[in-house]
Amino acid sequence: MDESIDLSSKKTMIDAEEGVLSALLKDSMRMASYAVEVGRLPEQVKFAELYRLWDLKIEQSKSLTADDINKLESYYRLLEEELEPVNAVSLYATDARRDSSNSKNYMNTEAGKHARRVWRMAFSILALIMGINLFQYVFDMLSSDWAVKMPEGFVYITILYWLSAGITPFAYGAFGACVRLLRVTERRLRDRSFDPRRIPEHNNRLVLGTLSGGVIVLLYSSGGVGETDVMLTEAALGFLAGYSIDLLFSIIDRMVNALSLEKTNTAPIKKKSSARSFGLVQQTDVATKNRESKEELKKSQSDVAPIASVQADDNPQKTTITKVN
Repeated sequence: MDESIDLSSKKTMIDAEEGVLSALLKDSMRMASYAVEVGRLPEQVKFAELYRLWDLKIEQSKSLTADDINKLESYYRLLEEELEPVNAVSLYATDARRDSSNSKNYMNTEAGKHARRVWRMAFSILALIMGINLFQYVFDMLSSDWAVKMPEGFVYITILYWLSAGITPFAYGAFGACVRLLRVTERRLRDRSFDPRRIPEHNNRLVLGTLSGGVIVLLYSSGGVGETDVMLTEAALGFLAGYSIDLLFSIIDRMVNALSLEKTNTAPIKKKSSARSFGLVQQTDVATKNRESKEELKKSQSDVAPIASVQADDNPQKTTITKVN
């Protein structure tokens, strides 16, 4: 019983290894074909050798030798380094199949499906923004009449108005993030570098853009940008923050740097005050020593000829040494 279990587990492991080698060979052939198409096939990679391995492994279902496996691994690494950021996964995700009209339809690929999802999200957010703007326009026009005709309902309408005003920067931030994602997806679809494993990064980028659109309004109020005279509304700031979250991070960095400069500017003042207090103690000690030196001089003048006299000024820190002949 145990021997049969061991044999079945070994067979499973062998089948898994064979599956990995088959996938590695298919990925290598996919990257080599693309490299030939764009004229970037490394000199060390021999297409005839890849075809031999393909025929041996895929067509004839035979096992590869250790030398063949090492050669296949080296080909895969060389192709991946040469074609970066394009890889086997991105080539598969952007591999357009021919439709009934015998033309390549890239929108049926994984990258195209992701682009369509971002389309739907962008148009939904745009519809929300247009609805908010329409509601605010109607409110501004008819608020005085509503306040008279339906005073109780007007309170709830006013609350809804302020909520919509608060949501607006976040909505523009989300719309700006969608525009940025569409631009990135279009570029990666064109150069075939779209990697589906990075879709979670796109989702995170959408959340960051949405939050940045609202936060930047709290941190930044502008009558202009930099040295230009371009006036920005809260909606425009929200869109820019959603499109490029670096705008928000640069503002935060400037605020942190400004606070750091204030701390460094206040630090020397504390040192000076402590130095002054130390100076008062030092001045007291000097004055005491001067009085003691005066008394010693008076006592010694009767017996020994003075060699020097110490004269103190009004400033107790300043003393003068006068040579006596």
